[in-house]
Amino acid sequence: MSEWSQLQGEIQGAYQIKVTTTALALLISTRHPELSRIEVNGHLVKTSAGITTRSKARVTPDNWTKIPLPSKIFALLADTLAEIQEQVGDDADNIDEEDSDWEEVQNGDATPQDIMYSASVPSNANPSVEHLNAMAKVFDEDEDDSYDDDLAKNDSLNEVKLLDFLTNTFVNLWDSDRPLFEYLCQGLTNPQRVAVQKVLRK
Repeated sequence: MSEWSQLQGEIQGAYQIKVTTTALALLISTRHPELSRIEVNGHLVKTSAGITTRSKARVTPDNWTKIPLPSKIFALLADTLAEIQEQVGDDADNIDEEDSDWEEVQNGDATPQDIMYSASVPSNANPSVEHLNAMAKVFDEDEDDSYDDDLAKNDSLNEVKLLDFLTNTFVNLWDSDRPLFEYLCQGLTNPQRVAVQKVLRK
């Protein structure tokens, strides 16, 4: 669990993120007492002021706070929720921008050079999951991952909407065990807390 909780933020791929995130959500939903006995790395402790060089980093390893596993899982889920909310908000903003760009082209205000430039520049800083999946498919065509792809395509987990799943997880935990929920919220950063509060207001 210490490895999983430490590496969760580095997991790539929409399917892999969905698998690990739903598993963590189901794990915290059990509220099993043994989970609280497991301590994992929390936040990095800044040990010295100034710039850390490679040689200094080799001599003094990173120090981490230790927190109970449920606190770490709760924070990881809140991170994922915040990222999804940001992406959904960005997608809505991009739709508005794309509509206004389309109107400009329709009105004949754009020159051919403008059109070519706009086509070559990414429309947003955060590509959508579909865009990333399409890119991954192109780059992985030579790979022999057809077995894994077939498993992922046929998995019922693909039907799960991660935002709804996380929303239900937080709401159910809030409704069923408010003292635990409030305790877990104490360890959240401000962006994480804001993301969780958004789903509780719905």
